[in-house]
Amino acid sequence: MNARGWVAVGVAVVIAGGVLAASGVMPLPGLRPPPIEVVESGSDAARAAGEVTAPTPVDPFAPAIPIVESGSEAARDLVGEMYVPLPPMHDPFELPSIPVVESGTDEAWIAHGEEIINVAEQERLAERRRRIEQLFSANSAFPPNPESELGRYRFDLRILQLVDSSRGLDRLNYYVNSADNSQLFLATDLGDLIPPGTFANGELHFVLRQADGDTLACGKHADIGDACLMLGEDLGSAFAWFRDMNLHRRFLDTLPRVPQTLGEGPGGNVQGLRGKGEDGFMQMWVGRNPSPIATQMPFLGAGVGVMKDFRIRANRTVHRTRWEGGDIDGGDLVIDLIELAPARMERDTSLYRIVTAFTAQGLEEAMAIGNQVPDVVAQATAIREALDACPAGRAGSDCRKFHRERMKELDQRMRDQALDFGRRHGLPVGED
Repeated sequence: MNARGWVAVGVAVVIAGGVLAASGVMPLPGLRPPPIEVVESGSDAARAAGEVTAPTPVDPFAPAIPIVESGSEAARDLVGEMYVPLPPMHDPFELPSIPVVESGTDEAWIAHGEEIINVAEQERLAERRRRIEQLFSANSAFPPNPESELGRYRFDLRILQLVDSSRGLDRLNYYVNSADNSQLFLATDLGDLIPPGTFANGELHFVLRQADGDTLACGKHADIGDACLMLGEDLGSAFAWFRDMNLHRRFLDTLPRVPQTLGEGPGGNVQGLRGKGEDGFMQMWVGRNPSPIATQMPFLGAGVGVMKDFRIRANRTVHRTRWEGGDIDGGDLVIDLIELAPARMERDTSLYRIVTAFTAQGLEEAMAIGNQVPDVVAQATAIREALDACPAGRAGSDCRKFHRERMKELDQRMRDQALDFGRRHGLPVGED
């Protein structure tokens, strides 16, 4: 820029400064503005200084409403104010009062559903259930008796029971093998159960009921000597379920479907059961507590004793059994348990001759032999008549010899048949 330009700029600056100074924007050197007085807005001083306030705007359409106190009669009369008192506010930090009841009482159970869990009692019950299950699953530690008729028979339990029948009251004492339910009845314990004269030709020593149901009566016979007469399975089908697991289960399965109309019970801590047997209805009263006797037999004893209850998996003592209509007169046969206790007893049948002539099979064979007698007698009569018809003297010798041989063969055939029967069934037979 040349010197003329700089001069022009300087002149412009001087002129602008003068204008600003004249307008008061830029004070002139050596001049100060007067101090400003501070007054309160709305005061007389502010109005004197020229303050003007705008009036409060008013709704030209709003009616004049008088101001009255809420809740007063004027408020109710003027606008129909209704005063609804509110409930006092609940302090969220203040808990409601709770009735205090004693733990373990009925009040605690009703008010709060309290349940007392006795851990020690639960453990005791669990251990008891374990022992019951263990006994139910265990077999007897006592050895079972021989399956054959000859051998040494041992027993580990004794049962004393009372039989109430049409003949009166009979006490029966006997021994039981807990492994197979075979039973031993000593003659001295049978008492009046054996009618007088039953063993007129001998002396009874004992009666043995094998595990399969066959019965042997052993003693001394006048003609036979020491012998055991096998009587077969003569206890009847009413006792069949005592040794048949399926029949026993079937009896228990009928309990829910059979009306539990029970006769008089034996009393005590027992439970009555009524079910359908093979030949009719039976009632049994069993102990509520489990039996401590271990066995895998469905039943131990003759009517009373121990039974396996598969419903609750426990062995239970049978205190009373009632066979409805089971007596010979059509009435009920009732058996009561008096005593069940451990006891040892044994008998050896190998010391006796086993006679099977009186079993069902033996009697059938004997009847078959007896049925041949009329025919044999007829044959013998015909031979004798033919023998008498032979010519006298030397002329009839061949005729007599022929018919005598026929008679001898007939006699030998019958004799051999009788001897074979005696040998096979244990009867004493001679060769003469």
